[in-house]
Amino acid sequence: MTAVAPRNSAGTVQQLSSVNAGDLLGGRPDVVHSREARLLVGARRILVTGAGGSIGSELVRQLWQLSPASIHLVDHDESALHAVQLDLHGHGLLDDDTVVLGDIRQADAMRELMARVRPHIVFHAAAHKHLPLLQRYPAQGVLSNVIGTANVVRAAAEAGVDRFIFVSTDKAARPTSVLGLTKRLGEVIVQAYAGGSMRVGSVRFGNVIGSRGSFLHSLAWQVGNGRPVTLTSPDVTRFFMTIPQASSLVIEAATMATAGETYILDMGQPVRIADLVDRYVAAVQAPGVEITYTGLREGEKLHEELLDEKTEQRESTADPRIWCVRPRTAVRPDLLRRVEELGSLVGTVESELLVAAMSNLLPDAESEDASSLETRP
Repeated sequence: MTAVAPRNSAGTVQQLSSVNAGDLLGGRPDVVHSREARLLVGARRILVTGAGGSIGSELVRQLWQLSPASIHLVDHDESALHAVQLDLHGHGLLDDDTVVLGDIRQADAMRELMARVRPHIVFHAAAHKHLPLLQRYPAQGVLSNVIGTANVVRAAAEAGVDRFIFVSTDKAARPTSVLGLTKRLGEVIVQAYAGGSMRVGSVRFGNVIGSRGSFLHSLAWQVGNGRPVTLTSPDVTRFFMTIPQASSLVIEAATMATAGETYILDMGQPVRIADLVDRYVAAVQAPGVEITYTGLREGEKLHEELLDEKTEQRESTADPRIWCVRPRTAVRPDLLRRVEELGSLVGTVESELLVAAMSNLLPDAESEDASSLETRP
């Protein structure tokens, strides 16, 4: 990424130096795709939702290198689709059937799309991801991350897709936020399709450094414009990976997915965010940066986790960079019906009741049944 220096006397922002996101993490290995990944993707029709996002677009770029028959790019952001097509093909004409302007919230549109494309493999990366916003607007998280996921995986199963991969987050492990809860429920929805002809799985990983709207972009802007750097706590830590590294391991995990397993990636040791700030400031030679601590926001953890040891068990795989996580409790048999009911609650109950209803759909839920919420005002 490109870092910028504080504004000069003319009020413009000057480029100072180029900072490699991987270098801030102490250097990361090159991306190498296995023979299994090449065999999985080669000559296959691939569909990627959220193809214009940071992870989705990098998935597209890496999948393209593995010689698929085609890649269908699905996103609701037309500018993002334009950028990905330009990067992939050298033009942004947007007149190709493989570029799809679509919304995962629309079940009928997803059914029509899957029936038309008949993809062999689906990578579902479309989602809302900003934790503070979903804390304020949980209904939007339900509609996109839960109902949207249910729409896509159901349409994929009906269209005879061979393999379905759901991109999750470490915030789904023992979730304390709406974001984590929606992503955990997304994993459970995918698990509900285990045992059918479609192989399904989820991939859970931590923060992706340098992704659109991420911490590093905010840091570069604040330093570059002479503003104080805002952190929640001097002690907060997060797991970090680069975008290429995370995307390549999602593809590798896809080769293993069978019956709804969740795969967690080797994220290394958690990184203290204050240390990342120090490394960045040193790299761009911008001493004297002020840091303001705001306190943890609602739903945030001081330290993220990759699994919940009480409800999940971790197993090794043939790839030392990837672990398999299996739930200790089975998915409730009426889950998919209850997810539809959850969608009907949006706009009819208060946010707190909507979040409670969502929590009650998890296999290890111990609180009151979500159905009891349907009659409340």
